[in-house]
Amino acid sequence: MTLQYPFSEPPGKGSAIAIHDDIKWLRTPLPLSLNHINCYLLRDGDGWAVVDTGMNSEAARSQWLAVIDNELHGAPLTRVFVTHHHPDHVGLAGWLCDRFQIPLWMSESEYFHTCAFNAPRRSKPYWQVEQYFLQSGMSLESQQSLYSNDDYNHMVSEVPESYHRLTDQQRISIGGRDWLAITSRGHAPEHLSLYSPELNIYFSGDQLLPKITSNVSVSPTTPDADPLGDWLSAHERLPHLLPDNALVLPAHQLPFHGVHTRLQQVVDHHEQRMEKLLRLCESPQTAQQLTTQLFDRKLDAFQNFLAVGECLAHLHRLLALGKVQRNQQDGIHYFSS
Repeated sequence: MTLQYPFSEPPGKGSAIAIHDDIKWLRTPLPLSLNHINCYLLRDGDGWAVVDTGMNSEAARSQWLAVIDNELHGAPLTRVFVTHHHPDHVGLAGWLCDRFQIPLWMSESEYFHTCAFNAPRRSKPYWQVEQYFLQSGMSLESQQSLYSNDDYNHMVSEVPESYHRLTDQQRISIGGRDWLAITSRGHAPEHLSLYSPELNIYFSGDQLLPKITSNVSVSPTTPDADPLGDWLSAHERLPHLLPDNALVLPAHQLPFHGVHTRLQQVVDHHEQRMEKLLRLCESPQTAQQLTTQLFDRKLDAFQNFLAVGECLAHLHRLLALGKVQRNQQDGIHYFSS
């Protein structure tokens, strides 16, 4: 089916849109080119549960307080559900949990990734992180810019010291309805999404977005991983768990119908990207050289880091399929088809 959008405009400042009598949609601002994240309120008994929080900033905190004042009519917040550890999703979890004395619900890997990334930085870069950048062919200038980056600590409020664990296929009652917890790998280690068979509504987080594709990267933390393999496996699995006509409430852009169609579009996108890389690898190339050819615009250091990581994700999938080979020269990895 063609993707269908039941809402043509997003909610405004200090307000929310009623998706259903028991679900409210709000947006909090991001200081990025993707300038928003969708957050949701889900009726939970006499109050409302939060689904994703936005990034830790004065503007985002003000938005939350305005929506709570304007939309909840004195009803309390009950708990916070976070899909994964990226700052735009977990950034205000600690602030909300502390301010309103409510518990945090996450998958195990995502909670501990949040704790790890929010911990004090090492005094100097770890040798294997340095090796990752060297092997990718990234410039010394880019590396130095990334080493000095401590944005995660600023973008995420102090992490709660306890949480409630959600696992794949677990059924949880929220507001008297059963919700199915679905976890997946690729974009994050144990990304959580929630589906209500009764409402036929899917809180997708970054697992499924209508017009953009989530970043799937090889990171310095797991330099030999195959995250694209995990991502594609998740896309093969989801059509068996979600009907095509479910209403998807994504973390970015507009809610939509067309689950199966969009899942296939994302798979096709990654297949096309791998085919392009195969053509570019007719002569040996570094990940940085390939990234420069894939993107026709200038990237800042962090954008380049994400782009190289995503390029490596496609190359590692091609390695696993036996379609490219990787050779090392002077500590740098070269890929060839």
